Parts: sequence; structure tokens; C-alpha cells
Amino acid sequence: MPMKLDEIKLGSVIEIYIRRNNSAYKTVSKVEYSDEKFIGVTPIASKHGLFRFHTDDEVDIVYREGDKYWKWERVKTGIARRKDGSRLHIFSAPVNAVHFNRRTQFRFEIGTEIKMRYERFKKDSEPGVENEKTPSLALDNILLMLDEHYEEVECRGYLKDLSEGGASVETDVKLEKGVFVSFEIDSELGPVQLRGVIIRVREDKHGYFDYTYGVSFVETSKNYMQYFYLQQRKQLYEQSEASK
Repeated sequence: MPMKLDEIKLGSVIEIYIRRNNSAYKTVSKVEYSDEKFIGVTPIASKHGLFRFHTDDEVDIVYREGDKYWKWERVKTGIARRKDGSRLHIFSAPVNAVHFNRRTQFRFEIGTEIKMRYERFKKDSEPGVENEKTPSLALDNILLMLDEHYEEVECRGYLKDLSEGGASVETDVKLEKGVFVSFEIDSELGPVQLRGVIIRVREDKHGYFDYTYGVSFVETSKNYMQYFYLQQRKQLYEQSEASK
């Protein structure tokens, strides 16, 4: 059975996928209101202000219920003001959600060395300053600039595999969950740029690299999905040929 907007539980988290110009973005927010036509979520904002959707943005939202995922594609966006003056980002969808199994999403081996960049607190910065950035802050170009108390450092890394929404990378640098990393892939379509946040950490002192990280993408260059599906077709073709 398709899922309706008013079946989304208040207080739950939804993922928001935005395609704009030459980039794709992902963020999350908490559901504060729902009815048959709309859901309202905690505003996507930063110290620079409230995020504004463009009229030509392509936006999808994903909701998880147990081990099931529901996806509303190309939703309409807006901002609503409550009686108390607070605001919500709102989404409406002309059709009910489509159920899909994220665990079966295609993932393929890459196995190549990369130059990975990560954010590090500056040693000479004022103590006690916390990094306020979250994945949602990658949505506005101005917010892609590093906080004045942080610097970007390059290290040697290894790209194990890719999926539509993330990657598995290895490096000898010890990093924590929540750290932003970015890297680039050379392809026949040109450079593919990827930026994400670490969501899983595994230490393996017996491997070639000491640490393996699960990365969830928050920003990708527009050619990423074209590159991804091209690699998918190649591998499926190779598997088909090998089975003959």
C-alpha cells in the first residue's frame, strides 16, 4: 500500500534530496506537522539565515519506517509561518510515496587511490569554539566555505566502493563521525566531485590502511549520477557476459 503524507509520524526524520544547477545535495530534518496535503519540518537554517528553495529545484523526500523506505519524488516546497510566528519548511506531493528497499541499492567496487580532504580544527584558533556545520549547511554555496576556525587538510586515501548515496573510503588518518570529507574521481565524463559526512568508523590495523569510513554524500557534482549509472551498466554487462 502506498504511504500518505499524513501517515508520517511527528518527530521522525526525513531525508531531503535537492538537485540544483550542477550539483545535488542531501540534508535531513525533523517532521513537526503533517496532514493529507503537506508535511512541515524544522527549518533548514544556519547562522547565515533560512535556506531558500528555488522554483527550478528538483526535490525528493525519503521517510523510513522500520526497515522500509518511502520516497516522494519531485515534491513542491515552501515556507509556512505558524500562529506563534515560528516557521516551517513544507513539502507537498501530488501522489503517494513509492516504497523501495535501500539495502538492495546497487553498490560497486572502485578500488583506487584518491586524494581525500578533511576538515581539521586549527591549532592556533580560539579554544572552545565548536564546529556549527551540519550536512544541511552544504546546501548554500556560501556555506561551503570553511569556518574560520577550521582548515582543510589533504591526505592519501583509498576509495573502496560507491553507492548512489555514499562511499566506503580508507585512510591512515584517524577521523570521527560527523567530519566532512571530499574527493574527486577522474572519469570519461570529466571530474566527478563528491563531498560527504562520516557516519561509520571502523579500525583495522591489519589492513593496508588503518581506518575505514562510511561516508554519506551531502553534495555531488551533477555528473555523478550519470557516472554512477554508466558504471552500473558496465558491471552488469560484465557479469552477464561472465555467466554465459
